[in-house]
Amino acid sequence: MFSAGLTMNKRRSKFILGSFVFGTILCDQGTKFLAEIYLPQGSINCGGWLSFSLAHNTGCAWSLLPDRAPWLAILGIIFVGILLWKRHFFGVYERPVTFGLLLGGVLSNALDRFYRGFVIDFVNINLQIYHWPAFNVADASLCLAAFSLLFLAPKISDL
Repeated sequence: MFSAGLTMNKRRSKFILGSFVFGTILCDQGTKFLAEIYLPQGSINCGGWLSFSLAHNTGCAWSLLPDRAPWLAILGIIFVGILLWKRHFFGVYERPVTFGLLLGGVLSNALDRFYRGFVIDFVNINLQIYHWPAFNVADASLCLAAFSLLFLAPKISDL
């Protein structure tokens, strides 16, 4: 009876993990598709601090390491492979939402790098004192996952 409960919880965690991986990829790729359709002519300002404009990033975060898209995609796939290979060590099933966001973000940006040669960024935040570099849904999910891993208690089982 006890092992059946563990199997059910692991099955539930795998479902949640997979749902967040594929949900993140779908949301990210869908919004990038819309950005390519509606933003090539310019930007859309949404009230001062938020705007949308199309940008192509051939590097990694904040456009570091420009023109390295294929290598960054390969590193992303290697990272995902190591994380899944050592899933018990990292506690992937204990925090399926966090790791779902992390894996989905890495895989979606890797898809861009492989198929386009760059990552599409389109969200801009300008707070007058600081202008955040353009980002996308995958980048936001990576930041949420990193925040969760770094600052939220590892005992929180549903993150």
